[in-house]
Amino acid sequence: MDIPVKKLKNGFKLPEFGLGTWQMGGRDKPDTSNDAAEIAAIKAAIEAGVTHIDTAEAYGGGHAEELVGRAIRGINRKKLFITSKVSEENHTCDGIPTSCKESLKRLHTTYLDLYLLHEFSTECPLEEAVQALDELVDEGLVKHIGVSNFGKEHLKEAQKLTKHKIVCNQVHYNLQVREVEKEGLLEYCQKSDVMLVAYRPVQKGKLLEDIPPMMQEMCVKYQKTPAQIAINWLVAQKNVVTIAKTSNPAHLKENLGGIGWNLTESDVELLRKDYPGQVDISDLIPLG
Repeated sequence: MDIPVKKLKNGFKLPEFGLGTWQMGGRDKPDTSNDAAEIAAIKAAIEAGVTHIDTAEAYGGGHAEELVGRAIRGINRKKLFITSKVSEENHTCDGIPTSCKESLKRLHTTYLDLYLLHEFSTECPLEEAVQALDELVDEGLVKHIGVSNFGKEHLKEAQKLTKHKIVCNQVHYNLQVREVEKEGLLEYCQKSDVMLVAYRPVQKGKLLEDIPPMMQEMCVKYQKTPAQIAINWLVAQKNVVTIAKTSNPAHLKENLGGIGWNLTESDVELLRKDYPGQVDISDLIPLG
C-alpha cells in the first residue's frame, strides 16, 4: 500500500506510519537469537509499503541497526527513509559524529534521512550537540535533524541554537499517555512547523486489553479494530505521525489498517477528552 505522507511548511516529509525497531536484536546488549525472524519482519514491512524505519545506536547495543542494514540490502535506498538516534552520553562535538559514522557502518548506508538526539542530556551541553548535528548536515551524512523525548522548553532552546531546522520530536504519546498535551508540546509543534512522531501508539498492547465502551462503539461505527482506532487517533491530528514495532505479519497488517482514513474531528476530540485511564507523565521516558 501507499502510506500517506505528511509534509511540513518547510518541505520536510514523513510517512504517517513507520516501523520501530526497539527490542529487535536485544534490549541494551546484542541478542542474535532471533535475527532471521527480525530481518524477515523488516523485509515484510517494506514489502507491505513501509518506507520509514526507525532505529537507534542504543537498541540492542547497535545490533538493531545491523539488522536493518542486512534487511535493506538490495533495496533502492532512495525509496527508504531511515532514522537513527544518538545516545545521551554521546551528545558532544566529538561523540555525535563518531556515533553517526558507526551507525552508518552498521546500516550499510552512506547517509541518514533523519538523525535525532535520543533524549535531553543534563551532562552534555546542548549547544555542542546541535552544532555537531549541523555539521553532519553540512557534510551530507545526515539530511535532516531532530530530537526525541524533548519537552517544549528544551525543544525551543535547541531550535535557537541550530542553523538547520529541527524537523521533529519523537515522543511517547497515545490515547493513555498524554504528557505531550499537558506540557503544551503538541500544540507548540503544530504551531511551530515541527513533526511530532508518536511511539508506542497502542502502549505495547495495553490499549487492546479491557476495551472501554466508547472505543467499542467507535470500532462498530468505523468498522475498525481498537488498534486501528488508536493509531488513527494519532495520525488524524495535525503534524502527528507514528511508529510501531511489530514482528508479527498479522499485527503489521492490522496496524496499516489504521491509516488511509480519518476519524471525524469530533471523535478525535471525544477520545482526547473522555478516553479512560489517561496519565499526565510518560511511564517510560518523561519529557526532558
